[in-house]
Amino acid sequence: MEKINRRNALGLVAQWSAASFIPFSWLLEGCAKDSNPSLLNHEYQSLLAVIVEIILPETPTSPGAKEANVQHFIGLIVEDCYEIERKDRIIIGLNQLLSSGFLDLSEEKQYDFIAKIDEEANSPTSTTPSYFKDLKSLTQWGYFSSKIGIMEGLRYNPIPGTYKGCVTYTNEIAWY
Repeated sequence: MEKINRRNALGLVAQWSAASFIPFSWLLEGCAKDSNPSLLNHEYQSLLAVIVEIILPETPTSPGAKEANVQHFIGLIVEDCYEIERKDRIIIGLNQLLSSGFLDLSEEKQYDFIAKIDEEANSPTSTTPSYFKDLKSLTQWGYFSSKIGIMEGLRYNPIPGTYKGCVTYTNEIAWY
């Protein structure tokens, strides 16, 4: 058996006091059922896929936001970068859409429903922040920063050539 001297005793006291500051809830956190819903689950992803396709639909010249997987981008950004209040606002808004049977509506009624939400969100009399404004800006950010959005949605020119400062405008489509 080892002799206990002052150095060993102080070391043991320091270890025990340091261990007492560790909350044991951290150890059990992985065992608890997640009460905070994730935007990365299948239900939210299918809803977001419909919404982003309504916001930026497929056209004959470029694919839509759904094909660019913008719904995954939104889920990741909201999960990892948004503060709790904004994340909760988006989740509450999406839950309202799910509970209203949005996914069961026809495409035309879904479009009308989203148009109504967009109109309410951009109303000059609206005083509360809307989750839809966040979804719309995230959709645009995700699409126009994706490879599909840059290469096919925008006029991407990898080698732009020389700079011409004064060029007459011919009503052509801008880069974005």
